[in-house]
Amino acid sequence: MKFKTSCRKIHRRLQTFHHTTDGTYKVLEVRVDRGPKKPPLVARFGGISLHWNHRAPIREIPLKPIWSGRSEVVDRLLAETCEVCGATDDMEVHHLCKLRDLDRPGQASRPTWVKIMATRRRKTLVVCQACHHAIHAGRYDGPALSDMTHRRAD
Repeated sequence: MKFKTSCRKIHRRLQTFHHTTDGTYKVLEVRVDRGPKKPPLVARFGGISLHWNHRAPIREIPLKPIWSGRSEVVDRLLAETCEVCGATDDMEVHHLCKLRDLDRPGQASRPTWVKIMATRRRKTLVVCQACHHAIHAGRYDGPALSDMTHRRAD
């Protein structure tokens, strides 16, 4: 659509043959001339041999670990401190399905814990069991939440 032409016309214009040690391949090639002093830039789609080399060494060991072994939620749980009231017993994680459910324009004012989760852009909040039950019952908006954003802003 960008060039206002069909795929077939672009394919005919860019199609060429690429010669390699494995044989000759039909490829799509784009060349950009950069003047007399520099070689042209060449981008090819295709032209790669798909034959299986039985003698190829397999070196697919990652140099550094992909996963550190611990996530931010686990670190916050191991801190054993309620992120709402500061209690240190019976920790649970309050979880939301979607972040967009937190801060919708045109809705009534939300509880402070919802504003905290929206500002931190986190779907989880580590809370004690009492706060968690109060949140689910729709009764919690205590005074300790007002300074929550200053205490921890991840």
